[in-house]
Amino acid sequence: MLIAAFVVGDFRQAAAQGDGRVPQSVLDQAEVATRAMGQQVLQGNFRITLERMYPRWKKRAAKKLQGGQVELARRLAEIPKEMARQGISMLNYEVRKPTSAHEVVLLRGEDKEGQPINMYLEWLVFVPTRAEYRVIDPKTRLPRKIETLGFQVAVNKKGTPDWHFIDGRNCSIADLRSFFPSLPRDQKLLGLPQVGGGEIRREP
Repeated sequence: MLIAAFVVGDFRQAAAQGDGRVPQSVLDQAEVATRAMGQQVLQGNFRITLERMYPRWKKRAAKKLQGGQVELARRLAEIPKEMARQGISMLNYEVRKPTSAHEVVLLRGEDKEGQPINMYLEWLVFVPTRAEYRVIDPKTRLPRKIETLGFQVAVNKKGTPDWHFIDGRNCSIADLRSFFPSLPRDQKLLGLPQVGGGEIRREP
């Protein structure tokens, strides 16, 4: 889906790396932060996706473009105009309960007594999303409704209020592992949300 390039469970205790548990408050915060960003996108503010993009992911994305972050910002700013030109409008953006969460970015070191320290610095939460669009069929000129199922990879540096994001539809598992090598190898423990979409058929 063109739009996807732009932009199932309710686990009370999610799978984690480290002590084996992620506080429910962390999952709740990730959900709230994802919903807040989604509402901005629904209002046409695609710049928020750049502002809240996970810094290391943003740096990598910018490196792939001639013009770097300036070009990345320009492309995001053009999305509302391009959608309007193609007769596409976003109708709804839903955020669902996180499917899993993990402790990531391991810091290794020693304390004052020389004892080893293994400390995870960030929370990572997979937050499912559902977006609904109205699309004008270029052949019939009739409106169609399309839905996309995706997810946000919500990341928080422990001890800070800010959340940053990676669009799950625009990254691979290999991409995620390159940033977060401690993520579980077992797909069930990893807990990726469902990705898909298609036309919403009207009831006969």
